[in-house]
Amino acid sequence: MPKKLPFSLPSRAQATEQAVATLLLLGAAFFNGYPLVFSDTGTYITCGFEWLVPVDRPISYGLFLRATGLGFSLWLPVIVQCFLLAWLLRLLWYSIFPGKKDTASLPFLMLTGFLCVFSPVAWYSGELMPDVFSAILLLIVPVVFLRENLTRWKWVALGALFVFCTVAHFSNLFTGVFTLLAIALLRRFGVQALQGLPRFRRKTLVIVFWCLAAYLTMPLINEAFDGEWTMGKGSYTFLIGRLLDNGVLQRYLDENCGHANFRLCQYKDSLPVNSRRFHWDPDSPLAKEGGWGVPEPEYKAIVWNTLTTPKYLVLHIWESLLATPSQLLQNSVGSGMELKWYSSPESPPYQAVAKYYPYELNEYRFSRQCGNMWGQGLDLDFYSTLFFWALLLSAFLLPVLLYQNTSQPFLPPALECACYFLLCAMLSNAFVTSSLASVCDRFQSRVSWFLPFAVGMMCWSYWQNRIKAQKET
Repeated sequence: MPKKLPFSLPSRAQATEQAVATLLLLGAAFFNGYPLVFSDTGTYITCGFEWLVPVDRPISYGLFLRATGLGFSLWLPVIVQCFLLAWLLRLLWYSIFPGKKDTASLPFLMLTGFLCVFSPVAWYSGELMPDVFSAILLLIVPVVFLRENLTRWKWVALGALFVFCTVAHFSNLFTGVFTLLAIALLRRFGVQALQGLPRFRRKTLVIVFWCLAAYLTMPLINEAFDGEWTMGKGSYTFLIGRLLDNGVLQRYLDENCGHANFRLCQYKDSLPVNSRRFHWDPDSPLAKEGGWGVPEPEYKAIVWNTLTTPKYLVLHIWESLLATPSQLLQNSVGSGMELKWYSSPESPPYQAVAKYYPYELNEYRFSRQCGNMWGQGLDLDFYSTLFFWALLLSAFLLPVLLYQNTSQPFLPPALECACYFLLCAMLSNAFVTSSLASVCDRFQSRVSWFLPFAVGMMCWSYWQNRIKAQKET
């Protein structure tokens, strides 16, 4: 007898639904004419081929591009990204609205299509950047808690994907943990919808184990490819930039340079106006001291001094509390995608495509990002306006639907829990990125589509309840 597979094959309807959802998420890349790029894309492509750990980011996503691109096409990585995101969205949807194996969910596909048009989700799933994995990471958490029966292969797949998402971007090392912490606090303070989560402690321990595995995986990868056991070669340089933006660095240097022997003290009266200039200007203090990685030990000492000194720790907390709501409101679509620079042979994305995927160079040059043959570009201001109104409408409908649910309950318990998970994920992402990196629309818009996604599911549940009530009468 043939050996039974460790997983069940999807039905034709399920496979069709997965394929259609993947194609919808590829919509922005298709519209562009080539996978979307960012200024960092060239570094990721290059480090994946040359197996060199960048000084300013993890190598993990570069290895993903190399492994999935197969040296053949950069379309393959974005197809994989969209497939994984579609799979997680489907898992979460069916955790809330159980369906039959032999039928596809038209409401799910309609909501996915709506999100692809009126939110940034497709602009990130179709981009050669690790931002999409921030959303995937935060979707895994509610799937684990809300899915009643996960097969063994799904546990393994979700665990491996969680670990990869965590090490794909520095901020992901913390967003999953803070989301879990926020949910635990809400349960502790008596949020009724979260009290009925089955096996909460056991599943929490599973996610904590995955986090620990990721924290071990990051330095293991760096050790394997660079011979250095570290979480990141330039992580403290990023943190110094954040201290510059929020004013803590200036205050610390003014108060400590009289007795501390930091080389950065010689620049305390001429620090750049923001972290972008500190990190990338050729005449910044960082560049003058040798560039990324060279002053890292000194920056590490400064960062830890501010974190272990109560006066500066209070400042850190205060600035984080101020920056978090500001980050929540940064939701423009496609930050950094509308640069004419991408069409220049001097840009890193152009050079990486030309070197490692030369047969796709014309596709890249003729994409909308590069102006294509007809001078068409990407009008991302238009899409940002669409998303603004979609987000505003969602923010208005959320309390209305929650109030309606108190008088005439229509939300299934799993959907209530999912809403808490998605909103906590948005808040955690805003807190982590604004505290450790910078207040930037790219960091928040990659997950802010969670709000219209949650409201869309609530609207479908409300509609189902109304139809059911009409049939009963």
